[in-house]
Amino acid sequence: MSLWRTFKVAWEGLTLNKVRSFLTTLGVIIGVGAVIVMMAVSAGAEAEIADQINALGANLIMVMPSMSRGGFGAGAGPPPSLAYDDLAAIEEKVSGINGISADQNSTQDVKGGDATLEDISIIGTTADFTAVREYAVAEGRFLSDKDNDRANKVAVLGYDIAEELFGDQVAVGQSVKIGTTKFTVVGVMA
Repeated sequence: MSLWRTFKVAWEGLTLNKVRSFLTTLGVIIGVGAVIVMMAVSAGAEAEIADQINALGANLIMVMPSMSRGGFGAGAGPPPSLAYDDLAAIEEKVSGINGISADQNSTQDVKGGDATLEDISIIGTTADFTAVREYAVAEGRFLSDKDNDRANKVAVLGYDIAEELFGDQVAVGQSVKIGTTKFTVVGVMA
């Protein structure tokens, strides 16, 4: 059978069975469209998961004292804990690290300017936090070792928090009250 004859028979089949041809074409279009949508959703989910893992720190090791030999809460007595001095010991004894940071999380009300924000996530941390977590400061500076050594009452605000508390005003140099303690803002994160 010649190529011309093949096309002629195919065209006659399509024109004689219009509904069947339409439904077959529609099925192929829907099938291809569904595959494209699923691939796009899958790629988007994969990118989001990768971003979340990288935000945590793909090259980050967290040391937490709450695990004992027998598992969580095993054994008698108080749970083990890390002290602030353990930071220096870890930094001294572990080779190949770029930075070390301790942090403590809490939720507090934050007051600044004319605004009060409730149940804001607060992170108490050390000077290397930005290097370890790869965060950038947009205005002012981040906490320093001197701030930690002297127990200075200073705070660095997240960009959105600074905007909600102070609007268009410069947040650096302003005072905020976190819980019942007053802090001076020394920086705003990017």
